[in-house]
Amino acid sequence: MKLNLTAKFSLLSISILLMSHLAISPVIPSLYNFYNEQNSNIGLASVESLATIPAMMITIFVLLSNIVIKFLGKKNTVLLGLIIIFIFGLVPVFTSNFKLVLISRLFLGVGIGLFNSLSISLISDFFDDSVRGTMIGLRTAFLNIGKALTTFISGYLVILGVQYTFLVYALALPIFILFLFFVPNSENIYNKKVSVKFHKETIYLTMLTFFIGVSYMGATIKIPTLLIEKYFYYPATATNLLTILAISGIFSGLLFGFLVKRAKNLTLTIMLSFMTLGSMIFAFSNNIVLFFVEVMVAMVFYFQIAMVIGLLSFWIYEISSWYYTLTFAIEFLAGGLFPLTLLPESVSNICRYMPFQYMIYFPARTLLMGTDRTEVIRYFYVIVPWIVGLGILLEVLWKNGLKHYELIGG
Repeated sequence: MKLNLTAKFSLLSISILLMSHLAISPVIPSLYNFYNEQNSNIGLASVESLATIPAMMITIFVLLSNIVIKFLGKKNTVLLGLIIIFIFGLVPVFTSNFKLVLISRLFLGVGIGLFNSLSISLISDFFDDSVRGTMIGLRTAFLNIGKALTTFISGYLVILGVQYTFLVYALALPIFILFLFFVPNSENIYNKKVSVKFHKETIYLTMLTFFIGVSYMGATIKIPTLLIEKYFYYPATATNLLTILAISGIFSGLLFGFLVKRAKNLTLTIMLSFMTLGSMIFAFSNNIVLFFVEVMVAMVFYFQIAMVIGLLSFWIYEISSWYYTLTFAIEFLAGGLFPLTLLPESVSNICRYMPFQYMIYFPARTLLMGTDRTEVIRYFYVIVPWIVGLGILLEVLWKNGLKHYELIGG
């Protein structure tokens, strides 16, 4: 069965809510102040549990969801989960009783857990191997779109009042309607029985996934409090930081299908390497380690630029003049001739969103003056898309260049 574009979107849309239990993370300090004022016995750890307790229920009901599926079927199980999220997600809007709020968060985890695994298994039901990897990548992208969207919305709903933060779970209603009307039942698509065997590799990957999830959740919950209480950032900064973190997952999801085809078994290693690098940079953002990372990234970026210019020789006979002109322009924009702070403010603002300053000026400033975490985050969210884009451009130029290449002689 082929799904049209609307059905595909509706199927993927349920992934928007898979990480929604963490949507309140950026406002945990505000929630703590709110509930602590009403009951001084409520500590920060208790308020943080509003984000962690749903995760426990998600884990339990991912395992129990198969029992529900046997009685209700896959589609109805998803719809049940969405209704539970909508009802219990909104309970804290109407009550300030912390016990009731805690219970509602437990049921929120139940709702998410009911269709967590179905967000992938339904893709396997509807799509064959040729497009399954791409759809799973899109599912990851939608998951991170949801994480970014719910984090951003909840962070700014707090302006209306702390309790209004939970209005973010009203998103479950339009997703419920989309899934109800546009996604068909999948039970009769594949009737063949599949034997399941557990290998030791499966156990290792399960344990690895668990520890990664725990570390990620811990960082997501603690970062807002750390930024506000220790580094004295505004609450909006914590919201923006977690939103940016989710946006990076969108890019990863979109590239997942491409990465699996190229890297195959190395995909997990590459992804873990990026997670480790990001964690180290966040921990040592004012350390000389960051300087060396920036220099290595700059070398990769400069090599890519040189390769792009070189590959243009497939179409341009005289390339040396282009090379020297572009090299001079890049060195100028990178701050290699003089500090970029001497440029007019309008020009300097444009350079902030271009990657060239991160080749010379930014590493030099990091070494001599240090930098803060906000600038480090901006650095990676400017330079990484450029590196990925140039990598894709290099492949396109190489393949098309070979078609134009003619070898004369023997």
